[in-house]
Amino acid sequence: MTSLAALTAAATALPSAALAAQPVSENSETGQDSPRDDDSDNIQDGGLRTIVVTAQRREEALQSVPLAVTALDEEALDTAAIDDLRDFQGRVPGLVVDQVNAGPSAAAVSIRGISFEDIEKSFDPSVGVVIDGVFIGTNTGQLLDAFDLEAIEVLRGPQGTLFGRNTIGGVINIRRSRPTGDFGVKASIGYAEFETIRGRLVVNAPEIADLISLKGFFFYDDTEGYLENVTLDRTQPNYEIWTAGVTAGINLGGPVEALITYEHSREEGEVSTASLSRTGTDLICLQVPVPGVGTVRAFGIPDEECDRPISDVDALYTVFSNIEQPVRNDTDALTGEINVDIGEFALTSITGWRRNEESVRQDFDSTSIDFFDTLRVQDYEQFSQEVRMAGDVTPWLNALVGAYYFDSEYNLDQTTNLGFAGLQLRQFTTGTAESIAVFGDVQIELTDALTLSGGVRYTDDEKALFTNFGFTPDGSCATFLGLAEDDCSGEVSFDEFTYRGAIDFQIDPDKLVYASYSRGFRSGGFNGRAATPSSLGPFEPETVDAYEIGLKADWLDNRLRTNFALYQTDYNNKQEELVRATAPEFAALNPQETVVENAASARIRGFEAEVVAVPTDQLTFNFSLSIIDADYQNFERDVDGDLIPDDVSSLDLRRAAPITWSAGFDYILPVGDNELQLNSIFRFTDEYSTCIVADPLALQRGVVTNDVRCTVDTKEILDVTLSYTVPLGPSEVRLSVFGRNLFDDRGINSTLPVAGLFTFAGVRPPRQFGAELQFTY
Repeated sequence: MTSLAALTAAATALPSAALAAQPVSENSETGQDSPRDDDSDNIQDGGLRTIVVTAQRREEALQSVPLAVTALDEEALDTAAIDDLRDFQGRVPGLVVDQVNAGPSAAAVSIRGISFEDIEKSFDPSVGVVIDGVFIGTNTGQLLDAFDLEAIEVLRGPQGTLFGRNTIGGVINIRRSRPTGDFGVKASIGYAEFETIRGRLVVNAPEIADLISLKGFFFYDDTEGYLENVTLDRTQPNYEIWTAGVTAGINLGGPVEALITYEHSREEGEVSTASLSRTGTDLICLQVPVPGVGTVRAFGIPDEECDRPISDVDALYTVFSNIEQPVRNDTDALTGEINVDIGEFALTSITGWRRNEESVRQDFDSTSIDFFDTLRVQDYEQFSQEVRMAGDVTPWLNALVGAYYFDSEYNLDQTTNLGFAGLQLRQFTTGTAESIAVFGDVQIELTDALTLSGGVRYTDDEKALFTNFGFTPDGSCATFLGLAEDDCSGEVSFDEFTYRGAIDFQIDPDKLVYASYSRGFRSGGFNGRAATPSSLGPFEPETVDAYEIGLKADWLDNRLRTNFALYQTDYNNKQEELVRATAPEFAALNPQETVVENAASARIRGFEAEVVAVPTDQLTFNFSLSIIDADYQNFERDVDGDLIPDDVSSLDLRRAAPITWSAGFDYILPVGDNELQLNSIFRFTDEYSTCIVADPLALQRGVVTNDVRCTVDTKEILDVTLSYTVPLGPSEVRLSVFGRNLFDDRGINSTLPVAGLFTFAGVRPPRQFGAELQFTY
């Protein structure tokens, strides 16, 4: 089978070397030319090459796939100053990625205004991250390093019929490089500001007995951070990450091939967040009058740690936490892929196993007083198995059928220190999830130019959860409070059909128009953060109906590519976290609680554009644009404390940036036998909100808006990399110097007001200069 490394390419942010013309290979799943692979007329020397993706579980030319997908290849990932998923924001239309400070390598990923950020493992992600065909069932561990990756494809819109568990926002499909069977080394060492040291190594071994090809990989990253903690008198957050693994490619002879990867990673570091608590809004900043003294802070917090304006962005890089906040996460992962050619068809089996053992201590109030902090110790384990068969049934019909199984379990031991009340709670939670699905997908060539495609998937989910709400030290149900086992646990099941359909017309060999419809489904379940039985759940699934029309076109002898998409997404039964007064029978345990309810419906409309131009063989320009209009259609919740639901449809959806765009260029200058390369990209992201908490001060004026402290202001990020490559026989050495965020654009990247108690925020990295030396053989 043909290596994907020779097939995948970039649609945006590509060096012009990556855009050289290259023919489409055989379809590796069917062993035959797919009906959608015949794109040879698109190939022109010196222009854009045919880009092949696996967005529909088949290898197909990107320009003939009737959906919105952006792909970046190995060379683009290697040279475009990309460290992890956060660096894709702005490069991919409609994509927003923020780090979640409450969990190791956790990401809040939004595509087309659909997002989810909670690290609690009782919830399913809205955007799926798939690594070598294996779906990651939790937000933890999604900020992957971009080294040793063969390709990344970002599919926008619901992907409910082909990719692992159902996702309503989209899929980030990641493929790591495969063993080559020849001896080779790729190594790099880099240094950047904030005492950042990064090392990477990939070693391919010669094939053993025409049977096994081995690849070993190692990654190391250490940084001292960029926040100044004036309470502990040191810089934060210190962080060290390393990953090591081995991949074995096994040729079993004849039509059978297998690929097995094992990896272990360890993260050790700390959490660091900024205080944004406000007088009159958050309990921690409460002021009370004292006769003969005047107004004082009831909990002893210093005045300078309250009422910090978000407009003073530099001040937010000074933090006050008074306790050590260590983070540790150990992850083991095993992936196995088997491909078998069966005549006109290919059978593929993908097995995945993943385990996390993590511990996070966090000073959530982010101040110098003992008010609210937690220690979360948990383990998470998932197993998945997918089997699918694909092939050409007739010269005009390509079909894919398959089955999928997913199982996960987690255990949480959380200690919560309520310094303001002099209490300590210990909560034990256990959750399980099981999903079984069958699916099918077809592509029908009605004529040489007209193709109809569609798919259907049936999913059956079962979930269970137990928690003691923190009221018993041994983890049992709190019988002394009169609670029964049914109050502390629950089991629930959901089933759903999801489907998609598309029709596309090949205007000429270089231009495609399409229209599509898809239905997405995100499972319901239980609230792992429940503090009382009334907040346990269950909540119901949410669904989206997505409509899209698009044009994919190459012009000027394949030196200009323009891809456009218009879409509308109707969001139904949307799951939202709400803070409300506790049910009367449990009010003595906790006066207010956070619940997850199917509280809203929403409509999201948007336009996307991607443009790549290659005016010369040495120069490439790229541009992307996303315009989003996102509104709640029906959203009610109590925001004024009278226990009567209020219309809050005027709130903004989280991470639905109205406008994002990027523009960049890549220029290669031959210098004798050597090469000088300049890569530059500017990324603009309009302001957006990261919470759906109504601003209490605005409510006093009768206005319902998102808490202003949750507003991420406009981002203007400029990244530049200058590389000099020297060939040394079969090897090459490349020295790169880079500047990231050259405008030193600072500010908030996420904010969370917590039930009127306190508010904290994470901030985005400031400007950073660095250099890297890379050796390839």
